[in-house]
Amino acid sequence: MTFARDQRHELPLLMVATALPIGVMLLRHFALSMRLYRRNRELQEKVTQLQLAEQLAGVGRWSVDIATRRHRWSEEVCTIVGVPPGTPPTDDLLAGLLVDGLKQMETTFYSHRTDREPFIVEFEVENPRRGTRILRARASNSFSAEGAREQVFMVVQDATDEYLRVAAAERERAEAVAREEEAQLLANTDVLTGLANRRAAMATLDRAIMTARRCRGELGLIVFDIDHFKQVNDEHGHAIGDRVLAEVGRIAARNARDGQLAARIGGEEFLMILAGAPELAVTGAAERLRLAIEAGTSMAPLPNVTVSVGQAMLGPGDTSLSLFARADEALYAAKRGGRNRVALAA
Repeated sequence: MTFARDQRHELPLLMVATALPIGVMLLRHFALSMRLYRRNRELQEKVTQLQLAEQLAGVGRWSVDIATRRHRWSEEVCTIVGVPPGTPPTDDLLAGLLVDGLKQMETTFYSHRTDREPFIVEFEVENPRRGTRILRARASNSFSAEGAREQVFMVVQDATDEYLRVAAAERERAEAVAREEEAQLLANTDVLTGLANRRAAMATLDRAIMTARRCRGELGLIVFDIDHFKQVNDEHGHAIGDRVLAEVGRIAARNARDGQLAARIGGEEFLMILAGAPELAVTGAAERLRLAIEAGTSMAPLPNVTVSVGQAMLGPGDTSLSLFARADEALYAAKRGGRNRVALAA
C-alpha cells in the first residue's frame, strides 16, 4: 500500500520534470521565431524602401556573373529598358534589347577586369516604347578570396535625356560661335567684292608692321585705283559699276599669294599687303596685277577698265598711316603720269 501511494506522488513530479524542459524549449523557439519574424519584416521593409528609392531615383540594380554570363536585374531595370515588371534578363531578351550594347558592356567589363575601384559603363538598349536609349551604370567588381573576378554589380540609370541636353547645349554653343564668326566676318569683309574691308586691312597692316620690325623683315604695300570709274558709272549705270568692282576684286584676290592680303578700302580704291616681300618682288606683283586687271576686264562682258598703282616699302620711321600715305601719293603720281601704270613712292 505504501509503495502504491509513493508511486501516485512521484507521477506528477515526473510529469512536471518532463514538461518543464519542453516548455523552456518551446518558449525559446517562440522567442527565436518572433525575432526571425521581426528581422524578416525589417528586411522586407528595407527591400521595399530600396525599391521605392530606386523608383524615385530612376535607377536599378543589375549584376552579371562572369563565369556563367548570367544576368540579374531589379524591377526598376525592367522599367528602364521597357519590359514588363518581373521579366527575367534571358539571353534572347538581352540579344534583342542590347543589339550593340551587350558588346559595349562586355568590352568595358574586360577593360576594367582588374579594377578594385568602381568604374563607369555606358551602353545602348533598344527600348520597345522609347527607341534607342543610352544607359549609364556605376559598376563594381566582386572578387573571390583567391582574387578571381566573380561578378560585376551595376547601378543603372537612363542617361539619354542628359546626352540630349548636352548635345543641344553643344549645338547652341556651336551656333553661337558660328554667328559670332559670321558677324566678325561681315564686320571685316567688303560685301560687294568679298575682300577685306578698310578696317580689317588697316588692322592687318598694323600687325604686319609689328612683325616686320620684330623680325627685321621687309614689307610692301600696293594701293591701286580704277581709272575713270566715274565715267563707267555715268555711261553704264551703278549696277554695271558694281559688277566691275566685283570683277576687279576677284582678279585681285586671285593674284594675292599666301601671306598676302587684298582689300577694298573704299569706292574704287583697293590695296594689297605683301609681308616679307623685297622691293623687286613687290614691283613685279604690282605690274602683274595691273596687267591682269586690264586683260581680265577686257575678256569679261563688262566695260574694259585699267588701274593706276602706287607702291611703297616700309621705311624705318613708318607707321601704317604714313606707309599708306606714301603708297597713296605714288598712286596719284601714276595717275598724273598718264594712268594704267605703276609708280614707286619716294
